[in-house]
Parts: sequence; C-alpha cells; structure tokens
Amino acid sequence: MAEDATVVSEETLTSALALMVNLGKVLLETAKHEAQESLEKFVPYKITTLLGLITAGADFYRSIGVKKKTEAEKVWQRFYHNAAVRELVEELLTLESEWDSFLESVDSRLQTTDRQLSGGKIADHLSPDTAFTDGRSGESVTLGRYLGQGQKPLLVLIRHFG
Repeated sequence: MAEDATVVSEETLTSALALMVNLGKVLLETAKHEAQESLEKFVPYKITTLLGLITAGADFYRSIGVKKKTEAEKVWQRFYHNAAVRELVEELLTLESEWDSFLESVDSRLQTTDRQLSGGKIADHLSPDTAFTDGRSGESVTLGRYLGQGQKPLLVLIRHFG
C-alpha cells in the first residue's frame, strides 16, 4: 500500500492525472502515426514511444506516492467527489483502452504481415534437417542436432521451449 497516499493533495493528484493523460495522448498519436507510416520500421526502431509511456506512468505513480495501479486507484477514490478528478480519471481509463486497442491492432497487423511473408501456410511440424544458427556460438546447427531428438515433430520443439 502507498505510504505517502494520505499526504497527496487533491491539487497534486489533479495535476499528475492531467499530465499523465496529456502525455499519454501525445504519445499515442505519435505511435499511431509512426505505425501508420511503416509497421516494419515501427516495431524495431520507433517502439521507443512506448518507453515514453512507461516513463510517464512511472512519473505519475511517483508524483502521487504509489507504486502500483491499485494504490493509485485508492488515491483517486479519495478525491473522486471532485469533478475534475473524476473527469481526469475517466480520461485516463479511456486512454488506457485506446492504447490497448492500438497495440492489439499493431499485433494483428504484424501477424498478417508474417503470414503474407511466409506464403500463408504455417507448418505444423519441422524437419529435423531445418537449419538454424546457434545464438551462443554462431555456428549453423540442424534442429534435430540442436534438440538431440532425431526425427521428432514440432511437438518436441514446443515441449523443449514451451
């Protein structure tokens, strides 16, 4: 539980909520624009926008003296009678839903792109002769040799890594 939650003033909470909502909106619009320009560039190079959101969230929590969302909810519940706090909390929750929707759409578009690039059919098993590069040594290794399993279906791969 937040130790400093009882000393947070209504003004501090309102200011922190307003800053979080405004930064979150700006970052969401930036992320949407970057993803629209090029999904292939967004994921490896521009996803740092999400780090901005993480930083904004951490600053918000720190400014009201909490560490978790449940603690923040307890703080804003104390001031929920105030119309400005209520409005900002609703905006924050709406923004959270908008971020979720955006990230789900990026994920969906990435999966579509992966299917298109792979030719559409996803294999239900892999040959033990499938070549990979060992991430530790850099040498080429077959799936069968890596797993030490010989002629095993994908299920072995799932069990090995799953």
